[in-house]
Amino acid sequence: MHDNLLSVIVTRKWQLAENYHAVELQTRSQLELPSFDDGACVTLVLNNVVNKERIYPLCRSTSRPRSYVIAVRQDDGDTNRKAADLSLSQGDEAFVGTPRSPTVILDSRVRSILFAGGVGTASIAGIANRLALAGQMFELHNFARSPERAVFREELDALKSKGKVFRHFGLDADRVGQATSHAMRPAHANTQIYCSGPLAFMDLIERHARDWVYPANIQRIVLGDGRNE
Repeated sequence: MHDNLLSVIVTRKWQLAENYHAVELQTRSQLELPSFDDGACVTLVLNNVVNKERIYPLCRSTSRPRSYVIAVRQDDGDTNRKAADLSLSQGDEAFVGTPRSPTVILDSRVRSILFAGGVGTASIAGIANRLALAGQMFELHNFARSPERAVFREELDALKSKGKVFRHFGLDADRVGQATSHAMRPAHANTQIYCSGPLAFMDLIERHARDWVYPANIQRIVLGDGRNE
């Protein structure tokens, strides 16, 4: 069942923001885990849960050669949410796959617009950093229900000197749609759109993006089980 997966154990867990946590995973054998690019994600399978796996974003800033740090959302009191998420606690055994990195178009002639929500912010911040390291400008829009629920704020602040970073708090679905539509108006057909977050959020981004860019230029970084971020 666990072919091509590496055995890890949860060694630490700490809060990133309200309802969001970072979880550190380490190998028992002192082997170094495979390296990964900024913006990468990894599949995690719990040892004691049959056919239960989820995709999580990898956090480069807090990861070490023999550990991965993933970002997770765990809502207190939300039974539906808890049922959808894997419960990760210190000492849990799990298995991880090989990290997967999103394709990032590095072309100075191409405009890049990035949209992030929830733990998807980790992946989008990583993509923005790759663009910045290549000397390319970008525009990043981060959405959260409130400042208290905004994750990776320091990582986004560090990107402000390299591109345009906008934060949007407390917007309902209609205003999120207005903000994303405004960000893409006008956009050249060759503009690259990157998004990660809840499925409904990415669906909204894609609907607006299809009015402006080629469908192949819309990249969704899907996390969780494909239904939630």
